[in-house]
Amino acid sequence: MTVTPQTSPPIARIRELPSGDKVIGFYLLTKLETKPKRNGEPYLELRLQDSSGHIEAKMWEQFENFAAEAKAGDVIKVEGTANRYRELPELIVSRVRLAADDEVPDRRQFLPHSPVTADEARRELFDLIGSVTNSSLKALLEAVFQDESLLSGFLEAPGGKMWHHATLGGLAEHTISLAKAADAIAPLYPALDRDLLLTGALLHDIGKVSELATDVGIDYSVEGRLIGHIVQGTMLVEQKISELPDFPAEARRQVLHLILSHQGEPAMSSPIKPMTIEAIILHHLDELDSKYNAFQRVRGQTPEGQEFSDYVKLMERFFYFKPITGQSEDEDDRT
Repeated sequence: MTVTPQTSPPIARIRELPSGDKVIGFYLLTKLETKPKRNGEPYLELRLQDSSGHIEAKMWEQFENFAAEAKAGDVIKVEGTANRYRELPELIVSRVRLAADDEVPDRRQFLPHSPVTADEARRELFDLIGSVTNSSLKALLEAVFQDESLLSGFLEAPGGKMWHHATLGGLAEHTISLAKAADAIAPLYPALDRDLLLTGALLHDIGKVSELATDVGIDYSVEGRLIGHIVQGTMLVEQKISELPDFPAEARRQVLHLILSHQGEPAMSSPIKPMTIEAIILHHLDELDSKYNAFQRVRGQTPEGQEFSDYVKLMERFFYFKPITGQSEDEDDRT
């Protein structure tokens, strides 16, 4: 008699979990909490993450030993069934354990990655720095980005926790995109100091290298939560300036102003509003690039063919995706 070997369910990415299917996979545990059922008995609530997204999960029984040893930040192996609850995806877990180190050699695989590689970002970054003709500003940029430890952190850091460029490498992607926009717009407005604007674009978010941590998903570091990236970046750049001989006082004031004011107003964490034309332009370009990236992220999470996104709370609106090309409305009505 021929015995057909049983096959394990596929290791499924979170965004690809089909409702009703059995799944097995390694995921990053970002939340772990015991809660009461309606009858008072406990159940385990989990949040799991991989590079494609995150999902809420529940385990109804035989979870006590796991709950006692697991913590947020662990990589775990999960077996269960994909489900939907109140129109949202969830995973009902039947078996779970901590993953061994040799099963998951790189925890960073569970975080989303920028499409721009570190090598691409490094090359474009130094091309932009090389285009700066003001010797003092160029020396400052080289002092910051030729610091190998700082550069390594910059190339790997996320650009945000949730809203925009919230991927490994997202900070470099956002910074370079913003600098390119600054370079493109500068010739249109003769009053702009192109080198100063470009310097501000490259340095505006440098504090995010230490503001954001990636130990458990993407979250704020202790200093990031207590101090924030604007102040952290200002302190870092001020230190680099102090190490440069005869750095011009006016250039120092205006570079620091660009960093301090780039989010526009105190309600958005900038201690001062933009007061120079370069600072005003930088603020609006930063808004443009961050909102474009966030829009594209929401678009990517919206099912193909769906015209509106889910409600975007942070923006207090829906996003609309229907293109103007293709079938006319009259043709749509006839089909």
